[in-house]
Amino acid sequence: MSIVEKAAEKLKSLQPEPPAPRLEEPEVAVLPRVEGPTVERLQERIRTVDEPAGKAGQPWHVDQHALQRAGLLPVEDEAGGRLADEVRRAKRPLLDNLGRADMNGPARAERIMVTSSVPGEGKTFTAVNLALSLAREPDFEVLLIDADIPKSDITRVLGLEGKPGLMELLADERLRPANVVVQTDVPNLLVLPAGERHPLAAELFGGQRMEYALEALGVRDRRRLLVFDSSPLLATPESQVLASRMGQIVMVVAAGCTRHHEVNSALNSLTASQYIGLLLNMSRLPAIENHHYSHYSQPSHYLFQDR
Repeated sequence: MSIVEKAAEKLKSLQPEPPAPRLEEPEVAVLPRVEGPTVERLQERIRTVDEPAGKAGQPWHVDQHALQRAGLLPVEDEAGGRLADEVRRAKRPLLDNLGRADMNGPARAERIMVTSSVPGEGKTFTAVNLALSLAREPDFEVLLIDADIPKSDITRVLGLEGKPGLMELLADERLRPANVVVQTDVPNLLVLPAGERHPLAAELFGGQRMEYALEALGVRDRRRLLVFDSSPLLATPESQVLASRMGQIVMVVAAGCTRHHEVNSALNSLTASQYIGLLLNMSRLPAIENHHYSHYSQPSHYLFQDR
């Protein structure tokens, strides 16, 4: 090998090796985020329902003295015992219907609406005591929903005014049930306040958002019962809209006060597919003679006295 060739070889060995060829990475297209339709977004939110507000913190105190002062609980122990027995009898058909969901029982039997034909018949009193009695059942959790938007007695008496509630849940798609459902210090009892009044309450009750909200409030656990304190059927349009989404309806009738035509009109606003129970309130008959609760089927079964 000549001197020139040796020099070329030595020079070649001193040069750094060229870097290995770099594989080109494929370009990744960044797609713009497209919001899905309202229905799809609501369904996604239903799948991610959180725990009720207050679950991790201090539960909301249910002041029984405040309920008594408002006339929503009996004051005397003896009266409370009699009432508890009466409510036990009244709730039994409702619980029986839950077990008949696959045997010609009412659909959506876990949705129970307490109402009346006109104001002053004791439907809020009945809703509160029914919810408390159902919460004592070992197999169920109860969500008491204040759906009487004009009066909101449950919200007021429990001191939940100013807190977001049912109306905010229906009007604001950003809210989830966890933002508005309140955990209480009564075992197995949750409360959903009414929220602020809304001029389109009837339209919100009838909208798609309402059905998805109802599904979300009850879908986490089929053991949860939804008990609604509704405004009277003849008093507001939203009560009849709400009734169409219920599986069971307890209609309170005031003994000696409710007129025949008022009960007829209220019953005619309901559908035959629902379980409708009539509960006689303010009766002076002894308990053994007071057939206070009946499933509505024919006018002869009305439990009231015409005035």
